[in-house]
Amino acid sequence: MKTRKDNWAVKHNHRVALAVAAVLGTMSVTPQAVADRSSAASQSQEANPVETLSVYGSRMDTQKANAGVAVSTVSLEEIEKRQGSNVTDLIRHLPNVSVLGGGRDAAQSVSIRGLSSDNGRVIQLVDGARQNFSVGHRSSLFIDPELLRSVEVVRGPSSTLWGSGALGGVFAQNTKSASDFLSGTETLGGYVKQGFHSNDNASRTSGAVFGRTETVDWLVQSYYNDSDDNQLGNGKTLSYSAEREKGGFAKLVFTPSLDHQWSFIARQGKRDARVPSNPTAEEPSTSSPLVYRQVEDQSLSLTYNYNPSQSWVDLDTRLYWNDTEVNEHRVDKGEFDNNQMQTLGLALSNRSTFKALTLTTGLDAYQDNFETVRDASRSMFGRPDNQDAEAQSVGLFTQVDVPLGQAWHWQAGVRFDAYDAKDKRPESTIGNHDDTAWSPSTALTWQATEQLALTASYREAFRAPSLEEMYASGTHFPGNQFVPNPDLRPEESANKEFSLNYHFASTRYVDNAFLDIHIFRNDVNDYIDQNINMKRGTTTRENVKDAKLEGVELSLHHQLGGFTNNVSYSQTEGKNKHDGSYLDNIPAHKWVAETDYALATLPVSVGGRVSHYADQDDTNNANSYDGYTLWDLYASYSPNGAWDGVKFYLAIDNLTDEQYTQAWAQTASPGRDIKFNVRYQF
Repeated sequence: MKTRKDNWAVKHNHRVALAVAAVLGTMSVTPQAVADRSSAASQSQEANPVETLSVYGSRMDTQKANAGVAVSTVSLEEIEKRQGSNVTDLIRHLPNVSVLGGGRDAAQSVSIRGLSSDNGRVIQLVDGARQNFSVGHRSSLFIDPELLRSVEVVRGPSSTLWGSGALGGVFAQNTKSASDFLSGTETLGGYVKQGFHSNDNASRTSGAVFGRTETVDWLVQSYYNDSDDNQLGNGKTLSYSAEREKGGFAKLVFTPSLDHQWSFIARQGKRDARVPSNPTAEEPSTSSPLVYRQVEDQSLSLTYNYNPSQSWVDLDTRLYWNDTEVNEHRVDKGEFDNNQMQTLGLALSNRSTFKALTLTTGLDAYQDNFETVRDASRSMFGRPDNQDAEAQSVGLFTQVDVPLGQAWHWQAGVRFDAYDAKDKRPESTIGNHDDTAWSPSTALTWQATEQLALTASYREAFRAPSLEEMYASGTHFPGNQFVPNPDLRPEESANKEFSLNYHFASTRYVDNAFLDIHIFRNDVNDYIDQNINMKRGTTTRENVKDAKLEGVELSLHHQLGGFTNNVSYSQTEGKNKHDGSYLDNIPAHKWVAETDYALATLPVSVGGRVSHYADQDDTNNANSYDGYTLWDLYASYSPNGAWDGVKFYLAIDNLTDEQYTQAWAQTASPGRDIKFNVRYQF
């Protein structure tokens, strides 16, 4: 049965909604960026207005500088050609990056090397600010791809620089600025864009105005998307997968001089959908009733960068605030629930260069406040209790890069985190939780030849238990009660990795080419899992197992003339170290091959991608998941003359209309989707 979204309202406290609306309305725009000082210094300000380059302080640059760390970047060009409906469409092809949750956007999470963002084992950043929202059965991916200029994925433990949660890696999203649209001496512009996606009958509308002067770069952007239910490859409909979403953001970068830069960003989004309370389920049921779900996600951040001519100062300071609120109306019983997570954070980092030595130091501090309301007015058997909890974390880190002679390079770092959590309910007798963690890392690179580099690395990471894991109480389901556990130990991981990077010499067949190989083993101790004891009628989170995740990633990149070719293979295998049983949610082995061609005589580019997912039968039960192959095509065209400023995009996902279900999912994924978009920039 085809379903449409319904308008519905739930009374709740908007807090800063008016402030954000005022910011958007007055075009007080915001960035996350650092100026491209080398470009500004080499040309006069009159000839070249200030350009901005979005980075995450010096930390992401430092992460990339380590040859032993696997980092993938999805560029603006890649984002535009994919024309994704959500951010997961932009990264699912990357080695050992997978999407969990099935065919509904409201269920999806990002998994890196077998560890998922839906339980906080992958850090999610938007413009360098942590996104800490994590509540069971609710996705934390809210940003629309139309707002993004790049996505960067760090594969593997990364707590030395990023702190709690980086067991699997870091998933960083970076929004656009005016300089992504303006070129040369242009100082003012705008665009409107309209798209249509055939699979879910989606209409996707966006627009922006932007400008820059000698000292200011500003942008205001908004979007509105409306879609019906997804159609599967077998001709059936995935019920309750329709959505409506809208939002936007404003960005302002002020660069009074080459040494100083201030950035401000305000972002707000809203998503409405009617889904099972556990949207990974195929249909609503007694245990997963139908709910109207409304998600409001908003964020404010202020960034200051100080980069004088002295090599020992490149300071990035970021103050940010996030507020994610999920309101739910349980349709059958007329009950109203609320989940809200607020994060206030401060991040400082500085990169110093002393001749050949580079030193990165910094501080992270943030506070999470988590509140829930569970309406039990019509529930005979009770509901989970309301929650009111708070967590605080402070971390200090340092990392040094040192050349050792002509052919060797050493990188070492360490981080110390102290964190605590408490249950703020007045009647609560649950104890508080506090702990500390050290996160060391080291890597040694041998530049064997001008073309070949070998790196061996060791990195530790940790994840502090979440507020929901420690303090959930009340009825889980009829006959079963949550038991709080504030004594949970943090999850800890130790990753051993060997990498090889080989750059091919230029020949008549190669303009640019490289081979990148990573072999890793990640041992995760004190893994936190949910233990449902049917005999005792209890559900509690416990440190139940030690796990090992092993895998390999191979990537080959080749460019020749207008052709760009990429091939990758990745696999991860995960087991419980005590009994040898398989871990859940480990992705299937994956092959991806892609080619692009930009025509030299016409403003046209075309490309295609084939992704093969192997069978996944490494499970502990009778279930197994069949492999499948997906074919995707895309093209763009920018006519000149009377059509100057217009650009057409065409993308076809799942060209063969394959009927498939991702490993570990309960619901199938969409069939063929023809996506056509037109953008006019003025």
